[in-house]
Amino acid sequence: MNASISRFTPVLLAGLAVLATACSATGSATSTVTATSTVTATASDTVTVSPAPAKPNAAPLCATTQLTLRIGGGLVSDGADIYYIYFKNTAAAACTLRGYPGVSAVTGPDDSASQIGSDAKRASTSPVASQLLKPGRSVQATLRFARTGNFVLPQCQHVNVLFLKIFPPGGATAAYAGIDEQVCAETTLPTMTITTVIPDP
Repeated sequence: MNASISRFTPVLLAGLAVLATACSATGSATSTVTATSTVTATASDTVTVSPAPAKPNAAPLCATTQLTLRIGGGLVSDGADIYYIYFKNTAAAACTLRGYPGVSAVTGPDDSASQIGSDAKRASTSPVASQLLKPGRSVQATLRFARTGNFVLPQCQHVNVLFLKIFPPGGATAAYAGIDEQVCAETTLPTMTITTVIPDP
């Protein structure tokens, strides 16, 4: 911060006149006094603030077209099947992902497919943070299928699932992956949960 301060105070003091006139022998005197004081004050403060340096542009959001999708796992834990969804940056430039993928079970591997049951609900097991994907790097999210055997008829209509529709976090274009699972057909019974993306160890 540059600061220059100038202060200038001129003071003008003018006028003190005395006029005396004597007339006649008997004598008379007249005295007149005039005093004028003028003060002019000028103060100016000039402050110059230098702009903060601009931050470098952050890496853009990863587009679906620059990511390779892979599903691994299939472990069993606490009455659920556990899978890992991997997003790998196959582009030449870095990009970022932040938050939860969108996941749903569908009847086929394209946009004409119909959704089966409820989409995956968010499980806040890890804090949400932006993940930088340099070329060739990956992040992962955990997908959990509650076993339909945990639900009894007619509460849960068991439906076999062969495909998943997956949106990367913040993405508007879906990718598709094969899987062999079961879900409940009722949307009121969410069978799947999904976590936020974290670095792939």
